[in-house]
Amino acid sequence: MQPVQHRDNYRWWVLVTVVFGAFASILDSTIVNTALPRIQLDFGADLHLASYVVTAYILAAGVVVPATGYLANRFGSKRVYVTSLTLFTIGSALCGIAPNIYLLIAFRVLQGAGGAALFPLSFSMLFAAFPAEERGKANGIFGIPVLAAPALGPSLGGFLTQYADWRWVFYVNLPVGIVGVFLAVRVLRESTTQANRRFDLSGFLLAAGGLGLLLYGLSNLAFDGVGNVATVSGPIVVSIVLLAAFIPVELRKNTPLLDLRLYLRRNYTLATLVISVGVVGLFGPGFLLPQYLQGLRGQTPFEAGLLLLWQGLGAVVGTITSGLVYNRIGPRKLIMTGLVIITATSVLIAIWTTATSNLLLLPAILLVRGFGLPLTLQSTNTVALEGIRGPVLAEATTLNVVTRNVVASLTIALLTNYLQSRATYHLSALGKGVASTFRNVSGAMSHVSPPVLDAIAKAYQDTFILTAVIMLPSFVVAWYMRPASGTNVTAGQTPIATTPDTIAAQSPPASARSQ
Repeated sequence: MQPVQHRDNYRWWVLVTVVFGAFASILDSTIVNTALPRIQLDFGADLHLASYVVTAYILAAGVVVPATGYLANRFGSKRVYVTSLTLFTIGSALCGIAPNIYLLIAFRVLQGAGGAALFPLSFSMLFAAFPAEERGKANGIFGIPVLAAPALGPSLGGFLTQYADWRWVFYVNLPVGIVGVFLAVRVLRESTTQANRRFDLSGFLLAAGGLGLLLYGLSNLAFDGVGNVATVSGPIVVSIVLLAAFIPVELRKNTPLLDLRLYLRRNYTLATLVISVGVVGLFGPGFLLPQYLQGLRGQTPFEAGLLLLWQGLGAVVGTITSGLVYNRIGPRKLIMTGLVIITATSVLIAIWTTATSNLLLLPAILLVRGFGLPLTLQSTNTVALEGIRGPVLAEATTLNVVTRNVVASLTIALLTNYLQSRATYHLSALGKGVASTFRNVSGAMSHVSPPVLDAIAKAYQDTFILTAVIMLPSFVVAWYMRPASGTNVTAGQTPIATTPDTIAAQSPPASARSQ
């Protein structure tokens, strides 16, 4: 099968093609959220165990994605992309037939690991295909389905869960994956490979072990307590040691798994910090609101999904707006505007979250919130990768996505634990035995007394306030981002360092460090 040869239109064909893989991989990080209460009920699991259905997918992608840069440069972006999308599709099918929650979590690991390369490769191939002056527009168009995916996921998941079966939240990936693989084989061109490039096995083991143990320990914190060496403090301490060792090991490598020297670029570092905070704003409420709406307010999966749909609609409008005005007003104003909107709506959600609030007010809040998310996230992604091209581009997008996935996974773990601890605190005031209500409940709480509902609602309020507080440092960070100097970074070149942002993004020559 010969690839598409329309030279003038090739970049647009690339855009259409990579949307399938990126959309599918990101959609699966949130589509399960509204199905999670039903999965809990069917398998008789508590929220702690069921949360691994979400966190296992994100963590698996976060652990495997560091190898994306190596794989793309060693075997070619097209080959790795097609393989990744194929494995993701197979993993989706296996999740749909899982007979118990333990196998479902295992298949989610396979699904997340298989699709780990989809988003970083989609982004790097997109940037490689478009010239610098068109990247803002291309990123805006690319972001319509990609940024809308996590917002639309709860609605689609709720519809499939209520009117079909929760297993269809996984089966829905099959046609997307099949069409995506066909287009990738038909459209994409082979990229230059580095046949002699070595795999950084020691770096991969340190990163994978450190990240995996860190999430495991944090996920058990609220349930087992910090004094539990086997499940909490032990894994966290070991993870810190492994991740601390990862830094000097990588800095000494000629071809590291993750090129940490990318952080010498001012905009790349600052943008990474803003993206990390933005991910908290995106994934935190996205995970908790379906639990609140179905568990506390008695909404069906589809009813909850319809309420959450408005954030996706706002994200589509915000993404188009960001792409159209990016080159006119610059990224800083867009990013700051988005941060204001995300922070303000986090506070509004916290105020609104009571046991008896008017559900019709939530769509208006989420519509505005959705509009603000791409102003920050899409613009910051573009800023982070400005001035980078060639093989370094795959490494830069890989490091970017590693951060995004890890922060998303840790966000869900930490907020779940914080919600549990605040619920225990508020429920403890009601008497002995009541504090276990929140932990053991599956499904709606219509049988629970109003004081208990009010106590749990306060726990949700505390958690949403925390997401707003976490956003505050990003205002300072975003203010110090500067427009790119226009210098391109390519493999084997070091740009002239006229400003902090023009420091070389690639590793120094091999002669400057040991293998």
